[in-house]
Amino acid sequence: MKTQSNLVFLLQESGKEKFKLYISAIFSVISSLLGIAPYILMYHIILELFNTSVDYQKIKSLAIIVGVIVVGRMVIFLASGVFSHIAAYTILYEIRMKAINHMSRLNMGFFTGHTIGEVKKTINEDVEKLENFIAHQIPDVASAVVTPIIVISYLFYLNWKLALVLFIPIVLGFLLQMSMFKGMSEMAKHYHILLQKLNSTIIQYINGMNVMKAFNLSAKSFKNYKDTTKEYADYWIQMTMNTSPKYGIFLVLIDSGLLFIIPIGGMMFLNQTINASTYIIFLILSSNFLLAFKQLLEFGGHFSLLLEGAGKVREIMKQEQQVKGNKILEKKIKGKIEFNNVTFKYDQEEVIKNLSLTIEPKNIVALVGPSGSGKTTLGQLLGRFWDVEEGSIKIDGVNIKEINMEVLMDQVSFVFQNVFMLHDTIVENIKMGSNKSMNEIIEASKKAQIHDFIMSLPDGYNTLLGEDGIKLSGGEKQRISIARAILKDSPIVILDEVTSYSDIENESKIQQALRSLLKGKTAIIIAHRLYTIKNADKIVVLKEGEIVEVGTHDFLMNKKGLYRHLWDLYDYEVLEVERGA
Repeated sequence: MKTQSNLVFLLQESGKEKFKLYISAIFSVISSLLGIAPYILMYHIILELFNTSVDYQKIKSLAIIVGVIVVGRMVIFLASGVFSHIAAYTILYEIRMKAINHMSRLNMGFFTGHTIGEVKKTINEDVEKLENFIAHQIPDVASAVVTPIIVISYLFYLNWKLALVLFIPIVLGFLLQMSMFKGMSEMAKHYHILLQKLNSTIIQYINGMNVMKAFNLSAKSFKNYKDTTKEYADYWIQMTMNTSPKYGIFLVLIDSGLLFIIPIGGMMFLNQTINASTYIIFLILSSNFLLAFKQLLEFGGHFSLLLEGAGKVREIMKQEQQVKGNKILEKKIKGKIEFNNVTFKYDQEEVIKNLSLTIEPKNIVALVGPSGSGKTTLGQLLGRFWDVEEGSIKIDGVNIKEINMEVLMDQVSFVFQNVFMLHDTIVENIKMGSNKSMNEIIEASKKAQIHDFIMSLPDGYNTLLGEDGIKLSGGEKQRISIARAILKDSPIVILDEVTSYSDIENESKIQQALRSLLKGKTAIIIAHRLYTIKNADKIVVLKEGEIVEVGTHDFLMNKKGLYRHLWDLYDYEVLEVERGA
């Protein structure tokens, strides 16, 4: 049932390309039938040669027809391949784009529950495997179904008793294949799980290559990588050992038509049950019939494995998208933010617990607290990276779930701790798809304290970043990220640990850049370096998803609660670092 639903899903996604697949299947059937025609014509040539008076002109005409049919079959076969491949690659493109567009509308919970390796395998490798099914298997199956039916019908017309003999290897081969591929759906599922695991482990190893080298860990000594690779290899070895003996016997059986036709047909000929011409045509067509049937049986064996990839994409497409709002906010909103009795869980773990907080327009509010207290989650809930289970979040009195997603993103800017950089030029990394002018980009870069650095590079703003370009330090990435936010000019800004990876020089520049960014904005700052938020209008102290203290720096220091405890720990850590230095 699961395989059938995957097939239905794939056919539904084929859309307009179904017509090309139909043409390809029809051409494939015609090509297969034309492949039989030369055998029948050769049969007539052989009969003519047995005549007492040979008609050489007739033989010549039949030979020319054979040549024309062979050439015509090649042309039609190529046309079938052209139509099926055009359809296949178009369908693969459409499926990938639909899956990616669908994922872009999912909340972040989907990506926390699926590794990069899983997503990459599904979008790239699983979809790619469908090419073989669409471009080759569909037209092959069409011919494999039609051709044997026509051939066996013709042979039944000639002699039904001898035609039944051809079903002996088919029945034996089918029973053997059922035994060989018993539990194939589970094996296919396990294969995809192993491949996802292998992809994730490889990506993890590559991303952590510098750490691995620092600890002198090679690929063999990295236990997780070694174990996963061995598990994947053992799977294929075991699968090969289980299936290869039976598959070898299966191939012999399917190719053994003559082994049954020659003795049984010979006995019938000697007993004058059939004539010589019937015996000859059975000898000629029996192998062709079984070869086509072999394709059909092999397709059945690989069917579930081929469509498992479609099932993985289907699982993504079944994920519930975030509900889109339709309200359009004014271009210049006040920026008041309200968290009303907000509760949120990661899976079953409650991270935010019945939290209420109001942030007045153009106020800077800092969120502090121990690791895991929900600081980053609270900031991301405002951008609908996830949706709250209970309660509501409002901007200027409007529930963010009711606001059009594009409009909401226009109102909120994020500067993350881990800055993402496109493999593109610096100017494109700052613009991020906006239509801002070069003068505006330069002005934003100056405010972000990154313009002078950019101009020191050989290609300036056109300098390429990434694998083929230059590498940036953490502080330089942060300032480019701040330049993005300044250029976007959203009324609400969320900063998440923006000075975590910067040195003293970069931090000073980042602080100057932040002053430019936050001027006249409503801001939420998430910080571990407590001295960076001393001047915040309000400091909110979180613990285990709940607000335990609220106030200014001086007020909270005098209160001598959790904030004072965190500040004392922070001072102690800084002192220890300075002593160690």
